[in-house]
Amino acid sequence: MEESIYTWMAVIGCTILVVQVVLQIMGLEGDADAEMDVDVDAAVDGDVSGHGNLFFGFLSFKALVAFVGIFGLTGLMLAESDMSTGMRALYSTLAGFAAMVVVGYMMRALHSLGHSGTLKITNALGRKGSVYLRIPAGGEGRGKITIEIQGRSVELAAVTDGDDIQTGALVQVVEVMGDETVKVQAV
Repeated sequence: MEESIYTWMAVIGCTILVVQVVLQIMGLEGDADAEMDVDVDAAVDGDVSGHGNLFFGFLSFKALVAFVGIFGLTGLMLAESDMSTGMRALYSTLAGFAAMVVVGYMMRALHSLGHSGTLKITNALGRKGSVYLRIPAGGEGRGKITIEIQGRSVELAAVTDGDDIQTGALVQVVEVMGDETVKVQAV
């Protein structure tokens, strides 16, 4: 009886895991965990009031599948040992719990990689940079500036309402004019 429980747990957990991996490789997997996940960011930041606790921050379908699969596989590996039933169940539970925590951490780490990295030019507003190509006076043409936005150095087209701004001069962005153009003033 005990061995059949471990066998079924291993078969169910590993089958679901294989199906999830195949669907993910094919790009067909949805975000099924989103419905089960608790606010992980709030739990990690220590704000656990009303959001569950840190344990539930890692509880997801994938983590539960890992628990079931590893619980069953560990139980099967220990079935032939001379351990008592209680000790086999304890070791299987501990191994399943460890797998669940590892998968929870991995899913959290993968989730943090999901940021798009798209440059938001509005983040340039108020920032200082240097003139790369001379900016003509009175909005008569465009020059270029180099500025650091979102942790990276970017080159943007720039105009000014004031006098010419020469190459190498320090400027500050005062207005965002479009997707790649800003209005600057000399600093």
